[in-house]
Amino acid sequence: MPNSPLQTLRRYQSISVFGGGIIVTLLILLASGLGMAWIVYTYAEGERRTYLSGLEQTLNAIQVSETSFRNSVTNVQLIWREVGNAPESMLNEFFNSGQQFATKPYSSLVLGVPEQTANRIEVARYLSMSVLLARICAASSIIRGYTLEGYHYSTRTGAFALVPNRKHDYPALDLPEGRARVLDALRIHFDEPSRSADGSRPQVRWLPPFINPVSRQSRIRIAAEAHDHGKPFAVLVTEYPPAHLLSWLDDYRPAGAFYITTSDGGLVSMDPTIMGDTERVQRLLRLNRMRSEASPGAPMFSDGFLLFRDQLGSTGWTLTYALSWVGIVHGVAWPAGTVAAATLVALAVMWTLLLRFHRREFVPLYSRSQRVFDSEALCRSVIEMAPIGLGLIARDDEHFMLVSHALTEMVERIGGEYHVLSSQVVGAWRVGDADCKVLAGDILLPGAEAANPHLEFMACGGRYQGREVLIAAFVDVTAKRQLLQKLEEAVRAADSANAAKSSFLAAMSHEIRTPLNVVLGNLELLERSSLDASQQGRLRALRTSATNLLAVVSDILDFSKIEAGSMSVESIEFDVIAMIERELNAFSPVAREKGLQLFCEINASAAQRMRGDPTRLAQVFGNLLSNAIKFTHAGSVTARVSVTADGREVSEIVIEIEDTGIGISAEHMLKLFKPFSQVDMSITRRFGGTGLGLALCGRLVTAMGGRISVASEPGVGSCFTVRLPLGMDVLAFDARRATNGRILTLVASHPEWRDFVLPHLTSWGFDVRIQDDPLDVQDHDVDRLGTVILFGDPDMWPHVDLDGVSSGTRTILATRDGPLEPYYVGDIVRVSCYSLSGLYSALMQSNDGGREFGRDFPVERPSRRPDASAHYAIGGTLRVLVADDQIVNGALLSEQLHALGCIVAEVGSAQAALDSLATDSWDVVLIGADLPDMSALALAEAVRDREFAGDVLVVTSHLLPEDKRRCVQAGVRRVLTKPVTLAHLHGALATRRRGIGDHRLHGADPPAERLGPEKVLHDE
Repeated sequence: MPNSPLQTLRRYQSISVFGGGIIVTLLILLASGLGMAWIVYTYAEGERRTYLSGLEQTLNAIQVSETSFRNSVTNVQLIWREVGNAPESMLNEFFNSGQQFATKPYSSLVLGVPEQTANRIEVARYLSMSVLLARICAASSIIRGYTLEGYHYSTRTGAFALVPNRKHDYPALDLPEGRARVLDALRIHFDEPSRSADGSRPQVRWLPPFINPVSRQSRIRIAAEAHDHGKPFAVLVTEYPPAHLLSWLDDYRPAGAFYITTSDGGLVSMDPTIMGDTERVQRLLRLNRMRSEASPGAPMFSDGFLLFRDQLGSTGWTLTYALSWVGIVHGVAWPAGTVAAATLVALAVMWTLLLRFHRREFVPLYSRSQRVFDSEALCRSVIEMAPIGLGLIARDDEHFMLVSHALTEMVERIGGEYHVLSSQVVGAWRVGDADCKVLAGDILLPGAEAANPHLEFMACGGRYQGREVLIAAFVDVTAKRQLLQKLEEAVRAADSANAAKSSFLAAMSHEIRTPLNVVLGNLELLERSSLDASQQGRLRALRTSATNLLAVVSDILDFSKIEAGSMSVESIEFDVIAMIERELNAFSPVAREKGLQLFCEINASAAQRMRGDPTRLAQVFGNLLSNAIKFTHAGSVTARVSVTADGREVSEIVIEIEDTGIGISAEHMLKLFKPFSQVDMSITRRFGGTGLGLALCGRLVTAMGGRISVASEPGVGSCFTVRLPLGMDVLAFDARRATNGRILTLVASHPEWRDFVLPHLTSWGFDVRIQDDPLDVQDHDVDRLGTVILFGDPDMWPHVDLDGVSSGTRTILATRDGPLEPYYVGDIVRVSCYSLSGLYSALMQSNDGGREFGRDFPVERPSRRPDASAHYAIGGTLRVLVADDQIVNGALLSEQLHALGCIVAEVGSAQAALDSLATDSWDVVLIGADLPDMSALALAEAVRDREFAGDVLVVTSHLLPEDKRRCVQAGVRRVLTKPVTLAHLHGALATRRRGIGDHRLHGADPPAERLGPEKVLHDE
């Protein structure tokens, strides 16, 4: 807008009157500021000189102390070379007096720690030196005019001396443990031991304040090592009160505060006049911790203080002189106040005259000009300032009348034309609803340079300058549309990648597990043949290596499944305690081979059940047990299992694996659960491994809705804790209580075994008598003993003692290598010490008065090692049809089934299998792989459609979640994952075996080995 005469007058008047006043004011303030700055500078310079004087006096005190102390250390080094051993009478008096000797007339007390003074020669020489050193200390005290305090101790034996004798301050010095504590508290650890030559100057070290354990007073120390031929033989220490270095303040009272701090900000000494003001002391200490680039001794300003500070020579400490702004203001108050008062008076007079003139002459004119400004360009201003594209479109000619800056930039950016934009908006308005007040829609500008630019608009009608217009708002949504398109493409690409991952995993699983299945299966069958001891050893080595390779491959494939999102977690009800017992029994031989004790603590009912994935839980538990045994050279591994319920009635199972192994440092714990990572390269060299076990455990526990944690200390051991939702009610501890006070005698090889089994025996209702040794049992009457349980490691007792117990008594031998289910051996029932259910079964039979003890248990016959197939012999002969087109795999399955006592027929195509089902009677159909003419699942569905009454089993290398659902729909009873062992086949056939006749297991439990990932698709 054009300027009015009033606006022109106001501008010139303001420039002339107030501009001149401001310039004069600034000049006056500048002069006043310079004057005050000079006053403050002069005052600060005076305080700097005060600081330099204090620094000089403090350094002088340090120099005097160091010189005197170095002289003493030098004298001690010279004395040590020439002094002989103390007289035998003095040495005898020292040892006969409880290893303490008080020198007279020079006050000093020499003490020894009994367990550290075996070298009498060193003690005699140190005692002789201590007597002479007491004289030196007495001479120094006379020269200084005050009693010298300190101590010294031998680095070669457990002897030390206190100067002066302060035995009355600490009576505990009469006790060996009291002296040991004092000596430990007085020892000084030199970070870099000095290698001083015999003639070199002793190196001293100042130490920050500490509480002397004898005098119980705060002291600062100056210390040095005394050397003989370059090796330290003693450490000498002189103690001072913290105020010693600032003792010169007693004769001088500065305006600020002097204090000394360590390099890390700790307080050494401070002006005694402010020590009582705790808040001020803490504030000064915080100031000293702040970093500064200022040179030593230069002034610096921080947090309201003027600071001077510098290093105190070789002490590593800092002397600081702090002067608060309050103190500075107090010091310059009078001269600065005078300057400030003069300045204020001058400014007040000047501005009073200026304002009086302005108010009387120009204010009336200004009041009339305030109503000149109005909203003449309000519409234009609103449109220009809008952050979105706004425009006014004439409805008659479809042209923009007003365009905002944002709309201009939008059209230029997308390369469009205004007329095309306005025409589409007007056209949309005309075809729209006549009653609609606001129209919203999309616009595509085909003629624009940008790729498919999209605009969203809203428009409403109005009038402007006598014409019908549309007020339109535009937003560019091109980037949004492109982003949505890219997201859709990314989703399709991710789905394709996941499908490729799943296909790759299936292929790799098949290509790896199929050869391993052949290797392990043939090794297992070969183990049954007649081999000499050397061949059996080689066979065991081959099977162990193949099993280890399988474990590594399984971990890698499982981890790959998790990464690819193909890992499934079951939710079925199972006996969690039985699963724990199986895993412990499987790993017991491994621990025993390393000479380790594998203990367990089960603080839950033996009948406790859980809802979850038993295979994955067993995998996690087994991995943690394997790691604990691997990294433990000596001691024990303890597995603890308990169930808990928090205040919200959410029950959990807690599994802890604790070992006495190498432990893990805190900085290395972050690597534990990272894939393909171990603590360091030395672990890989010493123990091997892929670094996948714990990473896989962490992923599996998370997938099961739990959490895993670890606590460890290097050299002590580690404890891994897994918490998982129980998913079931917590059973009472006495849920299986079935007796009423029957007598038991428990003999445990270790306290850990007794603490484990005793609560369960008591909860079952037994009256338990504890004996420490089998010999104690032989001296008691049989009726008073009841059933005798020998629990734990039998190697801890002589065999003669065990034989004495078993004769004439009902004896249960629960050992680490026992079976999970009890069986009868001679006069003893054997069972695993990890199997609560097996122990319970043995006790129930032994306490049934109507039957002979051990009658119902399987009998182990003394003969040569039985054939491996005897462990899995099937009472009723099963007829099994094997469908597999791979000759090697089919032959292996047939041989394994023959070993289990089955009648087997093998076919190589699906049609042949269906023909055989139509002509012969079969109990089980075992499909080994996809056949040339039909997939395994398609064959299973075809068998189901023929109403086959037996079981359909499928052997595969890879099982996806959708494959599992299809197996359920196809009527598959079990899916066996390669490699398939005799134990796997036995378990899969057991269901069908129980349905066709008398099918009781003969012999002991299956061999103590980990079962593979067997999937039960149908629960009976």
